[in-house]
Amino acid sequence: MTPSDLAERARNLREESGLTQRDLADKIECSPSTISKAENYHKGDGMISARITIIETLTDEKVEGPFYG
Repeated sequence: MTPSDLAERARNLREESGLTQRDLADKIECSPSTISKAENYHKGDGMISARITIIETLTDEKVEGPFYG
């Protein structure tokens, strides 16, 4: 799985859950801009842990690596 795949998965899960970026940010106690950055992959953006947190929160499952760029 690549960091880009994580970003896409995070966005899809949020949308399928019917949550806005603000709703999800409130749920995981971060800013809406963090959610936006996590969902919009840019190489080297350092958002892997945020993406994992989003996915784990919305699926109640542990995300395991490794992740390749």
